[in-house]
Amino acid sequence: MSGVAIALAMCPFDVVTVRMTNQASEASGKRLYKGVLDCLNKIYKTEGLHGMYKGLGPLYLRIAPHTTLSLVIWDMLNNVLLAHKKSS
Repeated sequence: MSGVAIALAMCPFDVVTVRMTNQASEASGKRLYKGVLDCLNKIYKTEGLHGMYKGLGPLYLRIAPHTTLSLVIWDMLNNVLLAHKKSS
């Protein structure tokens, strides 16, 4: 469930990052977006809410295992530290 929540929260910002990275360089003078909020606004106006969540599947497949492993490792380390604290 945490992987789903993180993917849903991160997807709009991931879309903005990709769009701003792929826009024309500033040297050409033709920038599509002025900043993060401008990019979010333009995506929402032209593509709607669906545009904010393009690439949700691949993002989930990348984030979910990472999140799951992070939580499992954190829990294992917490148990090791608690056992070490009790033995001291």
